[in-house]
Amino acid sequence: MDFREHQDRAKRNSRIIWFLYILLLSISSLLIGWTFIVGLNLAELYQSGYEQYSFGQKFSASNSHAFDSEQIQILLSFSAIAFIVQASTTAFGFFKKSDGHKVAVAFNARLLDENSANSLAEKQALNIVTEQALAASVPTPSLYLIPEQGINAFAAGKSNKNAIVAITEGALNSFNRTELSGVIAHEIGHIVNQDIKLNIQISAFVFGFTALFFLARFIFYNAMYNRRMDGRAKLVMFAMAAVIAIIGALTVWMGRILQAAMSRQREYLADASAVQFTRYPDGLVQAFEVLENGGKSTKMENPSSKEYAHAMMFGIGGELFATHPPLRERIARIQNQK
Repeated sequence: MDFREHQDRAKRNSRIIWFLYILLLSISSLLIGWTFIVGLNLAELYQSGYEQYSFGQKFSASNSHAFDSEQIQILLSFSAIAFIVQASTTAFGFFKKSDGHKVAVAFNARLLDENSANSLAEKQALNIVTEQALAASVPTPSLYLIPEQGINAFAAGKSNKNAIVAITEGALNSFNRTELSGVIAHEIGHIVNQDIKLNIQISAFVFGFTALFFLARFIFYNAMYNRRMDGRAKLVMFAMAAVIAIIGALTVWMGRILQAAMSRQREYLADASAVQFTRYPDGLVQAFEVLENGGKSTKMENPSSKEYAHAMMFGIGGELFATHPPLRERIARIQNQK
């Protein structure tokens, strides 16, 4: 397998998707600025003295006026504020999800070390983590065992120094040493390629778009309980809130599509890295075949699994929101069939 070629391809595709995220944030901010300025212009035109004009005429005039030299700066100011609000929410989401140990605790996972490893399989898993970290030239991550029978694993943390690897009891019990080495090497590949930090950033980015829902709700309630505002002006404010909520829904929806696309590319990259560290492609292929041919489930019952689906080694989703490529396609890439 030409894993370096696959690494380069996955990195290139990830850069494109990351650019699309920035573009989506910028477009949504500009749309929010436009909504505000057009809404304020409409509210002004609904005061007394403009009754002879239809809604279409008022909307057209408000939209044209928004791009006049007098108001373009106000439009850009509103857009900048929307950008800052979404960026601030993104930053909050990043710091909230940056501690890998807390993520593991959210799954009720148990930290494994020399003293807490109760079985030969657990001690073997600890040895594999040490071996693969050494092969990848990174600090040995902490290993957590998740009390789930579904076969899955993930890596988390904001840097190589405080990274963790978590595997389910189902994975520990279903894979032999060679297969488990491939799975753990895959997760360490995520650490080496800084996917653990990227996963947090992407998740926080989508979380940042939800700020638009709070903004829409603020405008709605402010208009509803403002007794000094004219009834027609209130309708305009309600319409503004609805438009902002729609923009929020669309950006979150598109953001999740990009999140899934980014995740699929990083999975290919981690697969290639696992081959690089183990020097044995069949180990990871055999692990995939256990799932594909053995009827094993990757489903996890913990509610946190949905939020961190993009970080899992094996995911569940539809065509648009599938966070992982099909197993057969991953096997084909490893075996250099495509």
